[in-house]
Amino acid sequence: MSGEAGIEPITSEEELPPNATTANNEDTSNNNNISGGGGDNGKSLVIPITTSTNGNNFNNDGNNKDSGGLFIEIFPEEISSVRPTTLTKVLREEQAPLTTWCDASLLYMKAKREKEGCDLINAAADSEDVMSGSNNQDRLRVLSSAGIAALAQANKQTEGGGGSSGGGDAFDNDMDEAGETSKSTEANEKEVEELRAMADARFVKADNINQVNPMTWIGRGMLNLANNKYDQARFYFENLTLGQYGEILPALIGMAAVKYLEKDFKGAQDLYGRAMTKFPVQSGAAARVGFGMASYRLGQTDRAKAAFRRAHEIDSENVDALVGIAVLEMASLDEVLDAREYRAKAENVIKMISMANLVDHTNAMVQNHLANHYFWKWTPVPGMAKAERGSDVVEGSMASSLEPGDIIRIGREFETLVVADEDDMADDNSFKIKDSWKFESTTGQKIWKKDYDRVVSLAKGAYNSTNIPEVQAESLYMLARVYHARGDMEQANKFYEKACKHAPELSPARFGLAQTLIWDEAYDEAAAHLRLLLGTCSNATDALAALGLLEVRGGKDRREAFVYLKKAIDLDPFNADLVLIEALALQQHESDYPQALDRYRKALRLLEAQSKPVPADVLTNMGVLCHETKQYNEALEMYGKALNVVDADAGADATEEEKEVLVKHKDNSLFWDYAKTAVTVKVSGDDERKLIVSSDADIDSLVVKVGDDISLEGGTEAAVTEISKGGDGSIHILIDGDAELSSGESSLSVKQGNRKLHNLSSISIAFNLARAHESAGRVVPAVELHKAIVKLHPSYVNSYLRLACIARDCGSLKECAEWLKSAVAVAPGNPEVLTLVGNLHLSLCDWAPAQKVFDQLLAQKNQQVEAYSMLSMGNIYFNNLNTVGKYSKHLQYAADFYRRILQKDNANAYAANGLGTVLAEKGKLLEAKEVFNRVREVSGDTIADALLNLGHIYLAQKKHPEALQMYLSYMARTQSSGAQITSKSQEDDEAEVLQYIAFAHFDWARQTELFNDVKAAPADERYKKCIEYLEMAMKKSKRENILLRFNWCMAKLQAANCVLQKVNRNIRRTAQEVKDALTGLEESLPIIQTMIQWKQEKRKVPIQSSMLTDFVSQCKHNIDSAKGHLNEELRKEQDAQALRDIQRMDAEASKKSNEMKASLDKEKEAQEEEEREKRAMDKMKRVANLTEGWKTADTAAKKEKSTSKKKKGDAPPGGVDDEGGIFDTDVAAADTSALFDDSDDDDDDDDAGDAAKKTETEASTQGEQATQKDLFGDSSDEEELEAENPKKRSADDDEADTEQAAKKAKVDGEEQD
Repeated sequence: MSGEAGIEPITSEEELPPNATTANNEDTSNNNNISGGGGDNGKSLVIPITTSTNGNNFNNDGNNKDSGGLFIEIFPEEISSVRPTTLTKVLREEQAPLTTWCDASLLYMKAKREKEGCDLINAAADSEDVMSGSNNQDRLRVLSSAGIAALAQANKQTEGGGGSSGGGDAFDNDMDEAGETSKSTEANEKEVEELRAMADARFVKADNINQVNPMTWIGRGMLNLANNKYDQARFYFENLTLGQYGEILPALIGMAAVKYLEKDFKGAQDLYGRAMTKFPVQSGAAARVGFGMASYRLGQTDRAKAAFRRAHEIDSENVDALVGIAVLEMASLDEVLDAREYRAKAENVIKMISMANLVDHTNAMVQNHLANHYFWKWTPVPGMAKAERGSDVVEGSMASSLEPGDIIRIGREFETLVVADEDDMADDNSFKIKDSWKFESTTGQKIWKKDYDRVVSLAKGAYNSTNIPEVQAESLYMLARVYHARGDMEQANKFYEKACKHAPELSPARFGLAQTLIWDEAYDEAAAHLRLLLGTCSNATDALAALGLLEVRGGKDRREAFVYLKKAIDLDPFNADLVLIEALALQQHESDYPQALDRYRKALRLLEAQSKPVPADVLTNMGVLCHETKQYNEALEMYGKALNVVDADAGADATEEEKEVLVKHKDNSLFWDYAKTAVTVKVSGDDERKLIVSSDADIDSLVVKVGDDISLEGGTEAAVTEISKGGDGSIHILIDGDAELSSGESSLSVKQGNRKLHNLSSISIAFNLARAHESAGRVVPAVELHKAIVKLHPSYVNSYLRLACIARDCGSLKECAEWLKSAVAVAPGNPEVLTLVGNLHLSLCDWAPAQKVFDQLLAQKNQQVEAYSMLSMGNIYFNNLNTVGKYSKHLQYAADFYRRILQKDNANAYAANGLGTVLAEKGKLLEAKEVFNRVREVSGDTIADALLNLGHIYLAQKKHPEALQMYLSYMARTQSSGAQITSKSQEDDEAEVLQYIAFAHFDWARQTELFNDVKAAPADERYKKCIEYLEMAMKKSKRENILLRFNWCMAKLQAANCVLQKVNRNIRRTAQEVKDALTGLEESLPIIQTMIQWKQEKRKVPIQSSMLTDFVSQCKHNIDSAKGHLNEELRKEQDAQALRDIQRMDAEASKKSNEMKASLDKEKEAQEEEEREKRAMDKMKRVANLTEGWKTADTAAKKEKSTSKKKKGDAPPGGVDDEGGIFDTDVAAADTSALFDDSDDDDDDDDAGDAAKKTETEASTQGEQATQKDLFGDSSDEEELEAENPKKRSADDDEADTEQAAKKAKVDGEEQD
C-alpha cells in the first residue's frame, strides 16, 4: 500500500535484504525509455541514501553527485522478500527520484507481484511530495506507469479471479444457487472496474501534462483493448503511436493483440514477427507466445511449436509457453505408433504442465489440463492384493485407503468398483468389489485407482482462479465428469448445466447434460440439448445417435430419427456401437424387428472383424428378436452364446454342488455336459441293456449312481436304472435302453451340470430361453427350466408367474393357484404377482376376489400398475352389468374408471376402448364407433379389442360385410400375435369370435330372407357359412357348450326353412339341397330332444323349455315337409333327366349330319384343287416350249445374218450399195402369232398370207401383244374351256347334283331308322 502516516521509520537495516547497504562507485541511474523497459530482469534497484548526506548529493534527475556516498541495492531475486510498505517508506525517507520509484515498481512487476508494484507506483503518483520538484518527463512516466500497472493488476484479476487467497469459498458460493453470480465474483468485478477507472484517471493527468506522450497513448490503447473497444485501441496503437513515433515495441505488441482478437491471425502474426525482428531481446517471451498462438490459429503447427519452445528458452517460467508446447505435443500423440515413444512423449507433456503449475499454481488453464490428466490416470495404491476366483472380496493392506465408490483396477485388465460391505464379509484388511474376480486365484496383485479427489481439487482451484466464463465452464465440466463416473447423476447434471450456462458452445458438457437428463427420463429436454449441440457440432456422431434414439422412443417423427442415425453411421461406418444404437432404435417398434435383427447381425460382424468381444446383452437382444420373429432355433443359438459369454466372464469352475443336474431334457443341453470318467464298459452278450464294467473299480467307489444319465462312445445316451455285482465279481450297470458300441469297449461319461444356472447374470438369459421353449411349443423343457430357476433362485418371481401361466393354459387352474401362492409368499406386495392373481380370478369370472386384488393394487399407488388396475376395475364393473338393480350404477362406475385413466394419460388407447364400450352400451353407436376408429388410428391396430367392438357396432347397424371384416381382422391379429382379448385361452377366444362371425352370417341371411322373392337367393349360402363357423367354434371349444350346440341346431332349422321356401320365391333348388336340409333337421332333432330330457332331469340347460319345445315341433313339421319336397324334387330331376337325354340324342344326330356335310365339302374342294394344279402344270409346259422356240429362232437369225455379211463383203467407204443397207437382213419374218393363239390349225393357215404382207415392225408388235394376252391377260383357261365346251360342263353339273341328292337321301334314311 502507499506510505501512509503511522508507519514506523526505519531505524536499522535489518528489514532490508542482506548487502542492501553498500558503497556505490558506479552510475546507478535508470534509463528513461518510452517503452517502459527501464531495466531488464537482471538489473538491481539502487536507492541512494540521502538522509545521512543532507540530501545534497543528488541532482533533480536523481543522479548521485558523490560517487562515494552510501546506497541501498536490491537485487531482482530479493524483491520478493521485500515488503512494499517498507520499500515505500525507504523511498520516501530517502527522497528517491521518480525514476527509482518506477524501477522499483517494474521490479515487482517482473517478479509477478503486480499488486505490490501497482501499490508502489500509485503511492508515488498520489504523493504531492514525491511528484513535486520533478520534471514533466519523470512525472509523465510515473503517471503512465501507474495507469499501466493498474491495468496489469486488473487483467490479473480478470484472468485469475483475484488469486487463490481469500477465494477458497468462491466455488462453493457460486454453486449455492445455479444461475446467480456469487458475491465474491461481484466484488472481484467491482475491483476490476475500479482499477480500470484508476488507470483512466492516471492517463487523464498525464494528458494534462503532455498530450503527445506515447506511453499515455499505449496505456489508453491497453485500456480500450481490455474493454473490448478494438477500434479505439487500434487508433491509439496504430494511428497515434506507430504513426507518430514509428515502430515502438509496446505499440507493435498491442496492435498485434488487436488483430488477434479481431481474428485477423495473419496480421497478428506479421506484427509479432516485426516486433521480434525489431526488438529481438526486449520483445522477450510474450511476443513469441503471441506469434505461436497466431501460427496455431493459421494451422501452422510446426511454427507455433517452435515459437513456444523459443519463448520457453527465453523465459523458462512462462506458463503460456509451457502450456502451448504441452497442448501441441499432446495433439501429436495420435501420430505416434511406437508404444515407448508414446509413453515418453506423454510423460514429457505432463511434466511441462506440472512445471507450469509449479510456476503459477493459480493458472486456471494449467489446472484444468492437470485435472483432465488425473481424470484418466490410474494412481497406484500402496500394497499388494489377493483375489480368489469367483469371489467379490479382495484381501490387502490397502483396504483402509479405499472407500466405497472408488474405481479401481486390479492387475492390468480387471476394472471394478469398490462397494459397501452390507453383509460384513470384509474386515480391515479386505474390501468388497462390485464384480467377482473372474481370473485364476492369485496373490501379489497391484491395485490402481482413479484419484478423483485430486481432480475435484484441481477443478475447483481452476474455477476459483479465473473469471473467464469459458475456462470456468471447463472446470465445471471436469467436476461433472467425476460425479458422472461415480454414478452421482444429480450432481453431474447440476455441474453440466452450470458449465453450459458459462459456455453454451462447450459441446462435451452439453452432451453430458443430455446423458444425465436421459438418466432422469427427461427425454424431451435431453433431445432439445442434443439439437443445440448439433447446431454447433453437426458431425458429432454420439449426439446424432443419441438424438435418433430419443426421437424413436418419443414416437413423434421416426423418419427424422433414422435420418440422424443414418448420418451418424455414414460418418463412422465401422463403429459397431452406432450400429447397435440403430438396432436398439429399430427394436422399439414391433414392425421393425426384422430390420433390427439385421442391424444386430451387422454389428456382430463388425465386432468380430475388429476382434472385439461381443457383449452378452447384445446377444441376448438378438435372441429376443429372433424369438419375437419366430426364429426359435436361432434364438436358442443366441441365448447359448450369451450364456457362454457370461460364464467366461465369471471364470470360476463349477463346484460339486453346482455339478448337480437340475435339467435333463436334451433341449436344455446348454446347462449340462457329459464328463468323461475312468470307467470303461462293454455290452453284455445276453442283454444289450446291461453294461459290464471292464476297468478295476469297486461298487462303492464307482462314480456312476442310479438315476445318472450316461453317454457311451457309440452315441448311446441312457439313464442308469440299476447297479449290481455279478457272480464273477464284475459290476453290472443296467440302463433303460439298448447300448450300441462302435468297438468292444467304451469309456463312460456322466452327465453333470455346469454353473450357468448358478450365475446371477445368467438368470434372465435362462428365463428368456424358457420363454422361447414355450413359444416353440416345447412345454416340457420350459417347465423344467423354470423349476430349476426357482429352485436355485427362489426370489426370481418371473418364473413363478410363467409356471402359473403355463398351468392355466393347460387347464390346470389348481396348479396355477399353487404357483401364484408361492409367488405371493416370495414377493407379497409385488405388483406383477398381484396382477396375475387378479387376472386368474377374472378368467374364472370370480369378480369379487378380482376386485379385491385390484383394489389392493390401487391402494399401493404404484404408477406402473395403477392404470392397469383401474382398467381392470372398469372391466369388472362392465362385465357385471346384468347384476339385478345395479345396471346403471355399474355402467357409471366403469365409465368413471376409464375416464380417470384418460385424465392422467389421454393417449391410453385401452381406456378409450373401454369408454367406447360404455357408449355402445348406452346406445350411442355413432359416438362409440368414432372412439373405436380413433383407437385403431392411435394404436395401429395393436389393440385387437377395438376391431371386435367395431364389429359389434357394425352388426348392430346391420352392416354385415363391415362387421365380418372387423371380426376376421381381429382373428388374424390375435392369431399372428398370440394374444387374446381376455384372460381365457387362445382357443376359447377364437371359439367366441367364431360365434360372432356365425351370428353375423345368420343375421345377414335372415335380413336377406325378408325380400321373400328372387332377391333372397343369397340367404341359403349365408346360412351355410353360419353353420360352417359354428362347427369351427365347436371344434375350438375345449368343453361341451350347450348354447353353442343349440345355435347350430337353430341354424340348421333356419337353413332348411330357407331351402323349403325357395319354391315360393321362384328360386331354383336341387334335390341335394333339400336332402341336405332334411339331413340337418334329422341331426338337430335328437340333440334338442336330449336337451329337453336334461331339462326334465333338472340338469343345467341355459335355454328355456318353451324354446326347446317349439323347436321340436317346428323341426318335425319341417321334416315332413322336407320329405315331400324331396320326392317332388327327385321326380322333377328324373323328368329333367329324360328331357336332357332326348336333347342329347338330337344334338348328337345333328352333329353327325354336320360332320357328313363337312366331309363332302372337303372332298369337292380337294377335287377342284387337283384340277387347278393340273391346268397350272399345262401352262408351265407351254411356257417352257415357247421359251425354247424363242431361243431357236434367235440362233437361226444370228446365223443367217452372219452368212449374209460374208457374201456381201465389206462396204466401200463413204456409201452403201442400196437403201436397205445394214438394216436389210434378208431373213423372213417369223410368224409367232401361232405360238400364242389357241385357235385351231385351219385358222392359222388362213391368216398366213396376210401376215406375210405386214412389215417387220407390225409383226413384232402383234407377237408381243399375243404373248401378253396369253400369259397375263384377263381371260383364263377355265373361261376358254367353258366357251369351247358348254354342253359338256352342263352335263357334268347334272351328274354331280344327282350324286349329291342320292347321298343326302341315304343319310336321312339312316336317321329315321
